[in-house]
Amino acid sequence: MVRFLLPLLALFLVLLLFSPRPSQAPEGRPGVRLEGVEFLLFPEEEGVEWRFTAQEMVEEGGVFRIRGGLSGGRYVEGRLDLRLFAPEVVVEPGDNLRAPYARVEILKGCYRLELSRPGLGDVLIRQKEGFSAPWVRIEAPNLRGEAERFRSDFALERIEAENPRFEFPAGGSFGPCQVEGGSG
Repeated sequence: MVRFLLPLLALFLVLLLFSPRPSQAPEGRPGVRLEGVEFLLFPEEEGVEWRFTAQEMVEEGGVFRIRGGLSGGRYVEGRLDLRLFAPEVVVEPGDNLRAPYARVEILKGCYRLELSRPGLGDVLIRQKEGFSAPWVRIEAPNLRGEAERFRSDFALERIEAENPRFEFPAGGSFGPCQVEGGSG
């Protein structure tokens, strides 16, 4: 009798070892989903903090996706430096931000930037460098225009762009500052 049980037991163990097992976590399901979020990001740059509000934040494969009614602000030494509005922002390794397109308001200089458009390519915000976008439209009291393959620091002091088409009003301005809390 034992002679028949040993092969049966061996067969049972082999079947057990090689049988398919259910996965521990369902595939395609995000690890973390938070709704009605306020999110703070502290990049390596000293004295800089990003504050976001959005309908949800989802962790997917090691990156955080913030989306739905998203608005954010960059604070330097506790003071609001710029505002960011986008349909979603992905926080990448190194705390860089990626968005399909974005609107940015820079308080100093009263700048409004439209960075990219749907279908043109992503906007990349590098914490140590600034903005990078395939297209930009800039409006300020003394400047208006657009360009391609745009790169700039956060203060718009170092700008690189291709095919720039800008207007500078002679002896006047395009109007008052349209950025809430902005100054020239």
